[in-house]
Amino acid sequence: MIRLDVWLTLPAGERVQAGELACADADGQGRYASAFRYTPDYLADPRAFPLDPASLPLTPGEFQGSQLDTPLMVLEDALPDAWGRRLLILRHGLPRGQQAEPFLLRAQAGQGLGALAFPPPGEAPRTHDDSATLLDLETLHEAARRLEQDGEVDIAHRLLLAAGSSPGGARPKALLRDDQGHWIAKFSSGRDEVDRVGLEAASLELARMAGLEIPEFRLEHLAGGRRALLVKRFDLTPQGGRRHMLSLRALLRAGGYYVLRYADLIAALRRYSAQPEIDVPRLYRQMVFNALLGNTDDHLKNFWMLHDSRGYTLSPAFDLLPDIGGRREHVLLFDLSPNPPGPDGLAELGRKWGVAGALGICREARAAVARFSEIARRYGVPKADAARFARDIDHRLIRPKRLPAAP
Repeated sequence: MIRLDVWLTLPAGERVQAGELACADADGQGRYASAFRYTPDYLADPRAFPLDPASLPLTPGEFQGSQLDTPLMVLEDALPDAWGRRLLILRHGLPRGQQAEPFLLRAQAGQGLGALAFPPPGEAPRTHDDSATLLDLETLHEAARRLEQDGEVDIAHRLLLAAGSSPGGARPKALLRDDQGHWIAKFSSGRDEVDRVGLEAASLELARMAGLEIPEFRLEHLAGGRRALLVKRFDLTPQGGRRHMLSLRALLRAGGYYVLRYADLIAALRRYSAQPEIDVPRLYRQMVFNALLGNTDDHLKNFWMLHDSRGYTLSPAFDLLPDIGGRREHVLLFDLSPNPPGPDGLAELGRKWGVAGALGICREARAAVARFSEIARRYGVPKADAARFARDIDHRLIRPKRLPAAP
């Protein structure tokens, strides 16, 4: 049995214990029972809010689950994905029997994204900032390259292990800070077939031009012609606090394999957002942009809610790229198909869903994405890489009006 306290850092910087988590020992297949409850003090606190309004309402009693699946998926949200988990395991020397989610939550010690921390019972969460500095960027990039290549850990890697255990995703990255704030640094991978760093920077710029709310970002040049993409964190507040993060995967209780539509996300925003009149058009705009750019990796952990004094609101858009994997089909369905319609069909969907200004949103997104080759050139994407994706994007921009048939 492993027991952890669940602490929450509020936007103004105060820390409160929100609850308690207990997880049984895993069986031979790695499965374990788990339970969470809010503390009485938290339930009585006027600042309290549900960590997941769909699955963890502010009520006394236990919420029980299998592993950190529904109704406890918001707790799993605090963990990184493949790259970050690997670094956590290496940093703390966790044996195979201690690599399940509860052990990783404890090891992370509150240094992840979002507002949750999971210290052992009776201990306060750590307040030390493990983020590296901009001066460490070259060292971090080289350490990430060597760790990915040979799996060994040396002194340089230890800086990466301390700074890189937090963000989600399976690609090399690290947290760092400078005098302008805190950033997620994204590095190229030795497995890359195209300039993903440049393509993501260009995609973020196109998204800004299309009217999406995106984080501040910039490219940093490194030795040997390499580059790193710095994306500003949106979970931190100017007061030294944090915004609680809730993935749409958790909110929609989409564990394991799922088949969901963009319409399901819009329905969730209408129910749970503190500003649905703003967030529904924002999500629709992101859907249109994804469809026209070819961002097929539109899974539910690429959509988040943030909590502040207003309540839950949609986060800025991030992890935007053209169809790098050549999958063509999107994770989320457009009405009944994983293949999106063209701009006119996307506008029809917006009208069907009651999105104000749908036609104008589609026109703005189309005008922005049509400049893909120009913006890719501006961000130094090799000509061959840009041409590879420009063909697919051009096809998406001229697709016929009619919506695709259901598969």
